[in-house]
Amino acid sequence: MDDLKILQKTEALHEARWWEAEPGGRAHCYLCPRHCHIGEGQAGFCFIRVNEGGKLYSLGYASPAAMQIDPIEKKPLNHFLPGTRVFSMGTAGCNMGCFFCQNWDISKSRSDQVRSQHLPPEDVPLLAIRNGCPSIAFTYNEPTIWGEYVIDICRAAKDYGINTVMVSNGYITREAFHDIYDHVDAANIDLKAFTEGFYGRITLTHLQPVLDVLKWLKDETNVWFEITNLMIPTLNDAQDETRRLCDWIVRNLGTDVPLHFTAFHPDFKLQDKPRTPPETLHAARAIALDAGLHYVYEGNIYSDGAHTRCPSCGEMLIRRSWHDVEENRLKGGRCPKCYLAIPGRWVNPHGKADAETRARAREIAETKYGELNL
Repeated sequence: MDDLKILQKTEALHEARWWEAEPGGRAHCYLCPRHCHIGEGQAGFCFIRVNEGGKLYSLGYASPAAMQIDPIEKKPLNHFLPGTRVFSMGTAGCNMGCFFCQNWDISKSRSDQVRSQHLPPEDVPLLAIRNGCPSIAFTYNEPTIWGEYVIDICRAAKDYGINTVMVSNGYITREAFHDIYDHVDAANIDLKAFTEGFYGRITLTHLQPVLDVLKWLKDETNVWFEITNLMIPTLNDAQDETRRLCDWIVRNLGTDVPLHFTAFHPDFKLQDKPRTPPETLHAARAIALDAGLHYVYEGNIYSDGAHTRCPSCGEMLIRRSWHDVEENRLKGGRCPKCYLAIPGRWVNPHGKADAETRARAREIAETKYGELNL
């Protein structure tokens, strides 16, 4: 590893999945649609999948570069255990090249692993329990690229009744999709735009693989998922594009998938664009509702578009302010007025581990990570 000019050398290399050897010591990574062909001593586009000695390794395994306690609404997930906290974590690197990345200091950095904390997968749910979190979110950078770590954390979390959440750009291959998503409970997929031109020029990827993933989630898994569309002035906020995006969701995913329109702020390589005006989000939400979507939200602004209302009778169900739940009037997952069942996961689908197990988990976490301030 001494000659590998990628990230800080990790204590132990973890061999990656989803790759095959090629002539000349190269490695073909087929985790995401980039299909990187990686030479000896080099990394793929994502920075953290590296070829050492003709084998592919994941430098992100057990090496989170960011950890924090967030409200679940920040992911954003509005129909998955609302009002709860989520243990959020990410590594370095990304498999997209978004000019507007708002976590660029992690996703575009080759040095963030210097500040990483060694955290084996079996200890992650212990930290979630210690911090009162019923869920763990893989977020901040693209979790697909550290899928090996994600899977092992998910397996450990199930023993404690802890949920797992992917916050993802949806750029993953068919070969890897079920390997990862069959283990997670919820996801938010960032549908960044609805034109190939935007994806090609602004993210350096393609639109169709993301649309495929959304259909796989709907048709082939039990994962609860929601969609986010970050609206960037002049680039993906045209009303005809928004209409086509919403029509596609209704036609392919149904009317009950929550859709979040969120406001952009200038960042990274896209600082020449203004902040998204609230009126843009209001107009997008109106288009989505008119297209037939039942649960449409506005994010990164203070707005009535943050609330959940019954699509049948209009009753206020969940009142929010930014990421805070101020009132939750759901009764058994139903509208208290007309009794319509509201799609979502309103109680922990795994239940809870017994009190003794949770107490032991908190004790171990305090002993091993007592200095970790989240």
